[in-house]
Amino acid sequence: MDNLEPRFTLGVVIPVPQPQRETLRAWRREFGGADTEAIAPHITLVSGSYLNTWEKAVAQVRQVASSAASFTVQLGPARTFRPASEVVYLPLLAGAEECWTLHRALLSDALRHESGFAYHPHLTIAQNVPAERLDAAQAALHGIDLSFAVESIQLFDTRRGQWSLSEEITLG
Repeated sequence: MDNLEPRFTLGVVIPVPQPQRETLRAWRREFGGADTEAIAPHITLVSGSYLNTWEKAVAQVRQVASSAASFTVQLGPARTFRPASEVVYLPLLAGAEECWTLHRALLSDALRHESGFAYHPHLTIAQNVPAERLDAAQAALHGIDLSFAVESIQLFDTRRGQWSLSEEITLG
């Protein structure tokens, strides 16, 4: 009988370049607390546990990245997923369609899986903090207009027991 336990957990994200990364880190530190320190600001494309081999999953991520062109992300004023989820995030005013395209391509074949949440391209500012901090984040970041070029994606995994960067893959 086959073992149906996940073999690994994988995440594919869009990293935020400098100097925007430091700006977003400061906001995440202020409103999201210590839990945000360990994770650099990013936009998640896919995340989940997989039964396929690591090599097959990595090959698919590389193939998807090679067929994607660079694009620009523009982040807009803070929004919230409340009451469904206690999260304040920055939505994508530009670049969302490209994220959707990458997300759909990544979820085909080796990375296909079911998720508990519908995909919504965004950058998380605060979660798992008291409501007052979420309210403060949403109020303080109401006039945000921050853009950056997306030229690569990052592949993370938990094969060593914690999230670790496995590879950065240039688009195109």
